[in-house]
Amino acid sequence: DDHLSRHRHQFPLLNRGGPIVSPDAAYLAPCSTLIGSVRVGPGASIWYGAILRADKCANADHFKDASNSEVWELELDREEKYRYENEDTGGGIFIGENSNVQDHCIITSKVEHSVIGKGVTIGHMAQIHSATVEDYCLIGMGSILRERVVVETESFIAAGAVVAPGTRVASGELWVGQPARKLRDLTKEEREKLHYQANEYVKVASGQKGIMELGGNLPDTLVEHLQLGSRGKEKDSS
Repeated sequence: DDHLSRHRHQFPLLNRGGPIVSPDAAYLAPCSTLIGSVRVGPGASIWYGAILRADKCANADHFKDASNSEVWELELDREEKYRYENEDTGGGIFIGENSNVQDHCIITSKVEHSVIGKGVTIGHMAQIHSATVEDYCLIGMGSILRERVVVETESFIAAGAVVAPGTRVASGELWVGQPARKLRDLTKEEREKLHYQANEYVKVASGQKGIMELGGNLPDTLVEHLQLGSRGKEKDSS
């Protein structure tokens, strides 16, 4: 009669650190997955099916101190320095205050840190690989940010865009296409809307907290209700 969800959504790694989630985070979906050196800030939300994987972190000890929220500088020559020592040289994943990582997104940090700033919206099924997204940006659904991409403040990456490795998107720009290119500058009203969208998602996330406790426990009263419902259907079919 066990009705617990068997999904374990936070995975600390012995040598690569463990997730650190702010007690003031807005929402972590029970079916989201945080692996290794991941930090989630206050007001942030990680949605259904999202995967944040930082299992190649070069300084995992940093993630054993919950009070240390700084993003440290990775050694520039680390790949050459540790080439023959079987040492990982990747980074961590940092999700900033009031940012949201929506359903089925993938964020990794094999090459560099993946740093998500404050008030960032990352649309459904977007992928971010060792890239930096500064404050109040919108990363559209299904878009891909490749290694060492930097998206500056109040920018918009359109749905389905693929941003090539090492690209820098200047503040207030709209990029589209595969490969992505600048289409135009955002208007003042469009830039203001990026702030509004992030704030609205914090409200949406707060409304999810009562659905399921972390781990997926269902109240006995709800289980009984579901069982009664299924019995009713059996009677109807007979």
